[in-house]
Amino acid sequence: MHIRVERDAFVDALGPVQSVVEVKKALPILSHVLLDASQDGLSLFGTDLDVGLRKQVAAEVIKPGAVTLSAKKLYEVAKELPAAIIEFQADPDLQVAISCQRSNFRMKGLAREEFPSLPDLRGGDELTLEAKLFRDLLRKTLFAVSSDQTRYALTGVLLQAHSNSLNMVATDGHRLALIRMPRPETSGTAVIEALIPKKAMVEAVKIARDEVGDVRIRLADNQIILQQDTTTLVARLIDGQFPNYDQVVPSFTPNQINIAKDVLHGALRRTSAIMGERTTPTEFDFQAGRLLISCVNMDLGEAHEEVEIAYAGDGVKIGFNARYILDFLSAVDSEMVTLHLTDPLSPAVFRAAGDDQYSCVIMPMRI
Repeated sequence: MHIRVERDAFVDALGPVQSVVEVKKALPILSHVLLDASQDGLSLFGTDLDVGLRKQVAAEVIKPGAVTLSAKKLYEVAKELPAAIIEFQADPDLQVAISCQRSNFRMKGLAREEFPSLPDLRGGDELTLEAKLFRDLLRKTLFAVSSDQTRYALTGVLLQAHSNSLNMVATDGHRLALIRMPRPETSGTAVIEALIPKKAMVEAVKIARDEVGDVRIRLADNQIILQQDTTTLVARLIDGQFPNYDQVVPSFTPNQINIAKDVLHGALRRTSAIMGERTTPTEFDFQAGRLLISCVNMDLGEAHEEVEIAYAGDGVKIGFNARYILDFLSAVDSEMVTLHLTDPLSPAVFRAAGDDQYSCVIMPMRI
């Protein structure tokens, strides 16, 4: 293999690829990135067997070939090189000479044959979504994914694309974030139901970050394939039964309260400052026209703040994990939010005012 590539383009592509590789080195090859040079340019591919990411880079390919190099070390070296052309030359013993102006390195590679391969990226029905829409779907649900590996089915995001609807949902058992919306007319015909691991979706957010173009989604061999422009993300689906989330969302809530998002966000941040490491409930005392927020730390003290609200019903006291509400508030763009409450022991529904497509269901805490 013998190639020349611009340093900035190479680093921009290598950065996200090296972030998915296996850092624990259970298999030495998984700590490497595959450099595959062909007449189409340079392809960089990294994987931990659960999530894989490939980036295409424009390059001058003098001699096609492939080799794997330590992803972290290659990234550290490339970042420090001057903004010029980097030249890679691999010999038959997989020793790779790297040169850029007056800088020269030599790294030992491993054979391509040892590296996992990508699934077939051709054919099949696709779900096509605008990058901005896809990113918003993830931004509004990803925070609710569970990190508890003993509840494996909750450690991912459920994506459902039916003939007329598009749903994305995540839950950790204490809260649930759900988007239900009509399927976009330009989204293709693919019917998809996939439970996608959180790590893959975190990387997918980066793919859709620029908000331009489309993200194409397809299923193949218990894997999901996401493609946008020169980037391909492959992830092994979670093999588990996601809970019936329709049973979680209350069908009727007698109390509806409107609050300015920024006012509630600021009050929660201030009152939460008194909390220590333990997760203690924040008390919400809803009264006609006002909300009293209280947080007590038995070791440090307490905090109280009064907030003006649009509510004319009976008084209701309920406890919540304030962090859950702050996560929801950070995901919505509306200036007003609506709380739908039943009683102090029933789940509450948080929505952006006037938006019935996005809901965040939060279980209360005993106070």
